[in-house]
Amino acid sequence: MIDTHCHIYGPKYDEDRDEVLRRAQEAGVLQILVVGCDVSDSRRALTFASAHEGVYCAVGVHPHHADLLDDRGLANLERMANDPKVLALGEMGLDYYYDNSPRPVQQDVFTQQLQLAQQLGMPVVIHTRDAENDTTVLLSRMPPPKGGHVHCFTGSRPFAKKLLDLDLHIGFTGIITFPNAHELREVAAFVPLDRLLIETDSPYLAPVPNRGQRNEPAFVRHVAESVAEAKGVSIEEVLTVTTENYFKLYGADQTHKLQVTA
Repeated sequence: MIDTHCHIYGPKYDEDRDEVLRRAQEAGVLQILVVGCDVSDSRRALTFASAHEGVYCAVGVHPHHADLLDDRGLANLERMANDPKVLALGEMGLDYYYDNSPRPVQQDVFTQQLQLAQQLGMPVVIHTRDAENDTTVLLSRMPPPKGGHVHCFTGSRPFAKKLLDLDLHIGFTGIITFPNAHELREVAAFVPLDRLLIETDSPYLAPVPNRGQRNEPAFVRHVAESVAEAKGVSIEEVLTVTTENYFKLYGADQTHKLQVTA
């Protein structure tokens, strides 16, 4: 299985990062995709990925930090994107729940990163919250040439349908395991298995039975179990197909598997 979105390069893992990676390896995680949230954060993600077999990264600017991106930062993202460890641009998108950056700025920075993805021919990692219409509009105007992954999906079924029509993949996190996430499980049942990804978004959103703890990649199996139950298929099928989806979307080298020897 693959954890297709996490942030374990961050300070919350400074004390036991090798142990976290080892537990992931022992749980059967083949690869991990770490995802940057701003330019300096993306640099940390790339440094971490470069130091570990089976760890890849995405570089980009989260909508929370959109007001910090300037031309120099965009040029830095482009330079980092040329590294073979970088599989995608992101996470990018719109967040109207917190509005940490002004909405017009979020839209502009999202557009700039979509343009860069078109220029470089790379897939994208998308964050969207309470911004379904504007997200759809911007993606329709500038569709990612190599597809993308709308991560930590919590939206409606009609929104999921629009994203699927745009040839995007949809990722589910530990939220799908929460007792009150009935509507989200219905969406997971609707999304075709060959367009679905599983992720942890560590350190956030630990799944049941680990809810309330710091999340980590080994817990991604619990997400797969909830997806399997929602779709009425075996967990083996979910693990097999979502792993295939990851390699098809991101083009990672399948021979590079997570290895922790320290």
